[in-house]
Amino acid sequence: MAAPSVRVLDTQFNLLGEIDDYESLQFTRRFYRAGEWEMHIALGKQNVDALQIDRIIVVGKDPEKSGIIIQREIVQDEQGIETLVVKGPTLGGVLNRRITVTDAYDRIRGPAETVMKHYIANHLTNSIYLDRNIPVFSIAPDQQRGKQTPWQTRFEPLDVVIQEIAEWCDIGWFVRLDYAAKKWIFDVYEGRNLTAGQSALPPVIFSHEFDNIKSQQYMDSYLQYKNVGYAGGKGEEEDRLIQMVGGGTGLNRREAFLDCSSAEDILELVEMGEQKLAELKRITTYNGQVLDTGSFVYQKDWDLGDRVTLQNKKWGLTMDSRITEVKEIYEPASSLEIVLGDEIPTIKTAMNKLENNVKRSE
Repeated sequence: MAAPSVRVLDTQFNLLGEIDDYESLQFTRRFYRAGEWEMHIALGKQNVDALQIDRIIVVGKDPEKSGIIIQREIVQDEQGIETLVVKGPTLGGVLNRRITVTDAYDRIRGPAETVMKHYIANHLTNSIYLDRNIPVFSIAPDQQRGKQTPWQTRFEPLDVVIQEIAEWCDIGWFVRLDYAAKKWIFDVYEGRNLTAGQSALPPVIFSHEFDNIKSQQYMDSYLQYKNVGYAGGKGEEEDRLIQMVGGGTGLNRREAFLDCSSAEDILELVEMGEQKLAELKRITTYNGQVLDTGSFVYQKDWDLGDRVTLQNKKWGLTMDSRITEVKEIYEPASSLEIVLGDEIPTIKTAMNKLENNVKRSE
């Protein structure tokens, strides 16, 4: 996998320099949320001075592989070599600069794409408060893709709202550069079904048998899993409206109380309860390093968001799952790492969810 050149742009799309002799570049793409990137380059090399805060990097010629610089660090090793480390999110990371500012709850029902683009418009491109709009940001035409879903939000981080909709509706999103229009374009995509059980497209199977994967790790966790929720709506004490969602019996029944006090009616209470219960799902995830053997070519035969088949006969494992993350590593020994299935919750994400739930109940 050849190391690509990196172009540096300002927010007006002016080219400030091109870099192809960096020491290391890691670029992570994600399906449900923004990715991230990091570059290491020795000071004194050509165009290093172009790498400044809030400038844009473009990896190769792909307008979707773009990121924004939000951190610069200079380090000196024991040999006295000085290295600049720059990092930041992919362009979609700008969503975390907004919260969903509304007087009352902003409620909408429709296809996932329509719902997501509604909130992007309200808080990034067409806000009633003009200072909140980002002129360079734009939204691709709505094709009404994804499953029907209701949603509501008020004073929540915009990036968290978009991620939660994406995960609930199993639909991806990204922000790409449009050089002709000089805009950053928000759009969604659904991914392809490339699993072994379908015949419409050539299947993609990652397995030792095909000699195309190594350094594997698999996890199946019920630590946070709940399958029955008691959704609490409006009201106080014994007068509070409660609706049950989900199902389970005996030892397999795992219950949780779900605070849905902002729901307006029983239908909305049930729908909100189902969404909150889905956050307490069983976590099944797999990650591994993809070997470039030529059997399946990245971004041609398979890509981020596609559903593929993983097989490990020694572990007794066959898993059809979506590729939710791809990390491209460009170093002396370049490699690709993939993640299939669910993202493992961290302390930070758990705290963010708790904080948002508190805001919703206020």
